[in-house]
Amino acid sequence: MKNDLRRQFKAKRANIAHKAEKDRLICAHFLSSALYKNAEQILCYSSMGSEPDTFDIIRCAMEDGKKLLLPRCEDKNGNMNFYLIKDVSDLVIGTFGIKEPDIKKCEPVFEFMNALCVVPGLTFDKKGYRLGYGKGYYDRFLEKFTIKSAGLCYNELISESIPADEYDRPVNYIVTDLKIINT
Repeated sequence: MKNDLRRQFKAKRANIAHKAEKDRLICAHFLSSALYKNAEQILCYSSMGSEPDTFDIIRCAMEDGKKLLLPRCEDKNGNMNFYLIKDVSDLVIGTFGIKEPDIKKCEPVFEFMNALCVVPGLTFDKKGYRLGYGKGYYDRFLEKFTIKSAGLCYNELISESIPADEYDRPVNYIVTDLKIINT
């Protein structure tokens, strides 16, 4: 069932109209929020394909003096760690073709203080549950660390309800091109 939903939402997201404008609005809502302004550490991801673009969030976090952390998939078993990034040149193409921290240049971080984790997803429901890519990286991470989390999603892809299992971890907020939803 979840795999069918993944296919459906990947197709819907690939056909989002006015993507660049909606990406700009998601970024603007995120950067103007108290969530972002009050956080000292921003745990973000490098967007790819039809995902909402995170490049401006990454750039602004560095410019604003936030501690910017990006994930590195340590293996294909759902284990990932976050590394401190000081410049976009600290990134290399890693697992799954995603830009990840270069472990020769970046230090892993295992303590999170006043942190906000930006979480990817194909869709989110109003309770904060998400449909990810099926590997469980973020669910495992959010289970291990108590951190505020926010998903980025196009408003038209918000679902009423998503099937959730006991290991699924909801996000606290969803940032869309129209609003921020407190779950």
